Amino acid sequence: MSRKPQEKATLEELRDAIKGALDHRDFYLRYCPTARVCGSRLQARCPIPSHGHSGRGRPSLSVDLVRGLFHCFSRDEGGDAIRFYELMHGVTFAQAVREMASQLGLDGRQLPLAFRAAPDVDTERAEPLDAERLATICERFLAICRAEDQTEGLRYLARRAISPEAARRAGVTYFPRRAYRRVMERLRAEFSLGELQRSGLFNRRAHLTFYRHRLLFPFVVEGRARYLQARAIASGIEPRWHNMRGNVPALYNVDLLNDLASGAVVYLVEGFTDTLTLLTHDFAAVGLVGAGGLKEEWIALLGRFRTIALLDPDQAGRRAVARYREMFSARRLPLTTLFLPSDVNDFFRQRPSAALELALLTEAALDRQEAGEWPPSERTGYNL
Repeated sequence: MSRKPQEKATLEELRDAIKGALDHRDFYLRYCPTARVCGSRLQARCPIPSHGHSGRGRPSLSVDLVRGLFHCFSRDEGGDAIRFYELMHGVTFAQAVREMASQLGLDGRQLPLAFRAAPDVDTERAEPLDAERLATICERFLAICRAEDQTEGLRYLARRAISPEAARRAGVTYFPRRAYRRVMERLRAEFSLGELQRSGLFNRRAHLTFYRHRLLFPFVVEGRARYLQARAIASGIEPRWHNMRGNVPALYNVDLLNDLASGAVVYLVEGFTDTLTLLTHDFAAVGLVGAGGLKEEWIALLGRFRTIALLDPDQAGRRAVARYREMFSARRLPLTTLFLPSDVNDFFRQRPSAALELALLTEAALDRQEAGEWPPSERTGYNL
């Protein structure tokens, strides 16, 4: 049976593939071999021929190696790597894209699936879906994925000492790569492409964007999955996280609060893994996306509990804790704070007695909080 010939990739697809595949450091050093690289910045004398630099002045070219953007301060001109190639070789945008794609091995009849499934590069999209429709699509996506083999995802969580029961309670879901097309086709059969694109699940190339990121963490609010973020579990994939379109709607695992009695201890932690680690060991926990992710309107939900801020012991975590203490204090609410010597998940994986140690630390911190004393963990970190 003859196969349908594959269509040639469009310029826009090649452009996006180049941006995903290009090593910015190697690319710019090819034209600026004597450049100085410091962290994520590159500085050099500008080599662009049309700028007509003498080559004797101070370096005027600056490059952001994370985003691949350049700027020549002397001529006040900049752009991305493709624009830099245009200027260096005196070619059009189309020529630059085709030549760079060829050099990267991306000029075949069809781009690799990983590139066709990549999220759109630009942020100009149609109006987002309303919250209820977004929740409907999110829940259906999760249901379709749950029908697939969950073994690989559960093994990944088990290596991080997270139990299947904790994952199930939080709705964590996985789908293997071999199921990618099947999941994508089922979504296309049940929703319009426009809705799927507006949700952020699909890109302009009509592909499901969750190709590399297949371990799904839903935000369940009042019994409905209203948003999700996903993690890549294979090594070497950056960025590690991907999400639906829109903003984080609530604390992660927020519905747990509905089942707790007033006065119960609730841990406020950083991230999904730390939340699930505490759930595995029967501690009540809700999570933030990033240390600074707590929103003002969420504090009221924690008002009837004894809340323990247990963020990572790095600079970002300590800054966030200081700010949260002020936010809680402004509402006349107590916030007890603890810092472990590592993040929560590492603490539990490295210490067989971690659950007992955390319980003792919590009891001591609450006693000092109620006595009006400054918690020793604020001054000295981990203390028993």
